[in-house]
Amino acid sequence: MLNRVNRILQAGIAAAKTSEGRSRIEDIRICTEGFAEPGYDDPPSGIIAFGNWNTLSRWDAASHSFVTTDDTPGRVAELLERLGVELEWSDEWACCDQCSKAVRTSADSYGWKPSYSQDNDGNITCANCIADDPTDYLKSLEGDCRRCVTLDIDLADHGYVLLEDSFEHGFHHGQDADPELIGAALREQGVERFLFTLDSTGEFDMSFSVWLHEDELAVLDRDAWELAPKDGPSVAAGLQRALADASRQMAELPDGGIKVSKVDARTGIARVRLASPQEFLDGTAMDF
Repeated sequence: MLNRVNRILQAGIAAAKTSEGRSRIEDIRICTEGFAEPGYDDPPSGIIAFGNWNTLSRWDAASHSFVTTDDTPGRVAELLERLGVELEWSDEWACCDQCSKAVRTSADSYGWKPSYSQDNDGNITCANCIADDPTDYLKSLEGDCRRCVTLDIDLADHGYVLLEDSFEHGFHHGQDADPELIGAALREQGVERFLFTLDSTGEFDMSFSVWLHEDELAVLDRDAWELAPKDGPSVAAGLQRALADASRQMAELPDGGIKVSKVDARTGIARVRLASPQEFLDGTAMDF
């Protein structure tokens, strides 16, 4: 089976009509170890291919339409599917650097949570490999207010004690819990070995908890903790200001392009620009 897959890839490289199409086929990654991602079954063929399967096109200003310049990636995808190869998008998946199984790196639902860890060097470790001994994984997250535990690990089995589990952050009024403020409140008391866990995710919000290592539990002053500020500025109010700012700025843009905007709910400020049809097609319309 792998020999047939490789022959298809080599034929696609030779038949590509553009250098970009050739590069896309050369960049296709093959996985034969299966999925580590929860909810995914390994294909009967035992082969998963990751790539950019889109047909290449360009915007033709004269005809006001998109013109195909290279359909080779799509044709390669059709041939691989006929062999029973499972096709996935390369910008949504990675492979564990320990077991080589595939994990999703981009959400496929509102409730999705990462089932892997990534270190500062970009190395990926899947939840299955971490489960063998999560000690280093947990230590790497201690005191970090920008990362959290997303894996199904019983923290109590590893010396952590739940401090509070009622935090919410999102676009509904009152969901303003700020991990940075929470971390600052704990450090002010001399607590360094704390962890955040991602408990749930939704379309517009998320909930999380804070855990302390039992070695530092005696350091915590519960009364001071209760009084410490834990909420930042209203996220909902910031979003309203940013959307209003985006609407105002977009109304001032000239006609003749695709109007795109980015809003920052923390600052209440928006950025807008005109994107060309080609930028929209290339996926670079939001690169600003």
